Amino acid sequence: MGPRPTTAQKLELVKKRRGLKSRITNFTNTAVQYLGEEAIEGIYETEQIVLDKDVSEPEEQDEYNSTITTADPEHQILPFPSAVPNKCLKELPPEWWAVIGDLRNTELEIRQGHAADTLDHVRTAVIHLSWQYKNSVRKATSGVQKTRAWDKIKLLNATLTLQRRVYNRNRVIMKQIGHGTGVGDKFPFLDSKDCIVSTTVTNPNSAGQSSDRLTWLWRSSAHGQGPEASEGEYENECKVWHSPT
Repeated sequence: MGPRPTTAQKLELVKKRRGLKSRITNFTNTAVQYLGEEAIEGIYETEQIVLDKDVSEPEEQDEYNSTITTADPEHQILPFPSAVPNKCLKELPPEWWAVIGDLRNTELEIRQGHAADTLDHVRTAVIHLSWQYKNSVRKATSGVQKTRAWDKIKLLNATLTLQRRVYNRNRVIMKQIGHGTGVGDKFPFLDSKDCIVSTTVTNPNSAGQSSDRLTWLWRSSAHGQGPEASEGEYENECKVWHSPT
């Protein structure tokens, strides 16, 4: 919303929080049917991190600081199978072990798909940022044009930061429930320096271009193009976005 949200924006935030909290309540009621009341109680009795700012770099603080209480959806724990503490799982009847184990396997598959989608969102944001810098910021000839260009840069940076945090948080949970599956290697930690497109890679005529390589973000087989996708495909995509047209 920016550092100084309007009254209308604040009201919209309250409306969205109310709707989100209602969805969380409905989701929790449904989770009881699949996980059981004892597992749900175990989730809420365990202190868990809801918004972990340590999985990525801390976000900049805006001047506007909306008071967030434990009643707000930002601090609600979602009762996913992965949230059931192992200690609680051992105390449940044996017939529930296989049920929750199967649900965790399903969650792991869904989270891997979500992580792959998030990486695509990150790549798209990086490509748009690169294009915006080259074709809007650098070519701006007036103060108004520069202001508009930088406003778009801020929005794209915010999108990139959010998607990177979502991916890294998702990765933490995947490693937790996918121990021994190699999911941590398939989905490495996404650092801010990984979200950079080298101008020497995107410029085919630059000296020494052949010795530079894109970061793992652009070479990962988890990007949805299949394991046979090559680094050159993303290099070509970057070159298209950097073209004058």
